[in-house]
Formats: sequence, C-alpha cells, structure tokens
Amino acid sequence: MGNSETHNQGRRYTDRGVKTRQKLVDALLEIVSSDGLQSASVRAITRRAGCNEAILYQHFKNKDQMLREVFAEIMTSMAEDKDGLVREHPQLVDAILRWVETTYSFYDKHPDAFAYVLLASPPVVRSPSPLYGRMTKLFAELLDQTEPPEGMCLSRDPLSLNMFRGLLLGVPRAIHFGSMEGPALQYSEKTSRAILRLLLVSADKEAPMK
Repeated sequence: MGNSETHNQGRRYTDRGVKTRQKLVDALLEIVSSDGLQSASVRAITRRAGCNEAILYQHFKNKDQMLREVFAEIMTSMAEDKDGLVREHPQLVDAILRWVETTYSFYDKHPDAFAYVLLASPPVVRSPSPLYGRMTKLFAELLDQTEPPEGMCLSRDPLSLNMFRGLLLGVPRAIHFGSMEGPALQYSEKTSRAILRLLLVSADKEAPMK
C-alpha cells in the first residue's frame, strides 16, 4: 500500500508537470500567433499560463531553448502527417494535392502551432536549419521521387521553389490574419493547381538556367 501511494503521488506530480508545461507551450503559441515573436517574453508567457516565472525554468533551460524545443516538436508532428506521402502518391500531381491537403488540415486543427513555425514574423527559426528536421527530407522526396505528367518536367529554379512556399502559405496566412474565411482545407485543390502551373514546364521547352 505504501509503495502504491508513493507511486501515485509521483504520477500526480508528473501529470501536473506535464499539464503545466503544456500551459506554458500554449501560452507561447498564442502570444506569437497573435502578437509576434517580440512579444513572447518570459513574463508574458508565464503570466498568460497563470504561473510565476520560476516555473518556466523548471521545464526549459531558458526562453531560447523553449522556443527551439517547441519549434522542433511542432515540425515533427507536421512531418508525421506527411510520412509516406510520396510512397502512397508517386504521381507528382497527386502528391502535390496531398501535400497541400495535409498542410491545410494541420492549420485548421492547430492554427497557433502552424503560425508559430510558418507564419511568425520574424521567424522563430530561420530556414535552413536542422530544426526543420524530417520536413526538409520529405520535401526533397516530393521533388525527387514523384513522376510529373507525360511531356512535362519539374522546374527547380530557386524562384519557383520560393514561390511554391508563398502559394502554399498564402491561404493559411490570409485566414489567420482575417482577410479570408476558413477552413483552409477548402482551398486545397485550387492552391495545388496554382502550384502545378508554377512548377511544371514543357519538357521540350526546358533549358538550363544561365
């Protein structure tokens, strides 16, 4: 009985610690999402989470470590949604649509987390960075291992790839800041068609960039 009580007390403390950490993370995401990274001070985070500043340092070494750790956790979660995407959708047209759908579905479910990693200005972590983790590899798979329509090839110039990102993030950004109505998922097909028009070029017209 004594051992059981000790175990239960430890479990309650652990559960309480997990809940407190999540409150801190939620507070960070809300602040960055609505007010920007510059507003996410330790005082602002802990005040919104309903705890004192010392509590934050029980869960994170410092604020910078918190920012990076939370960023990596969100990117890992986003990557899990896209794991196996290219294997299941080997045709480029299908893969692009599925990439857009999973991206927008994540935004619809977790808008503050999405904004934290992809919409914050200035960005929490600048790309390229190891903290983008598997997402970088998955995007490379999308470009390297899918098959474009017959007679077409994939444009890989830096401008096109940057515009890909702009098209992809345009819908969540507009919804997040109030200039479009959600959910984002309803715009998946239209966005994927725009991306394909950008990236696909006629194979017989493509020439190496000078």
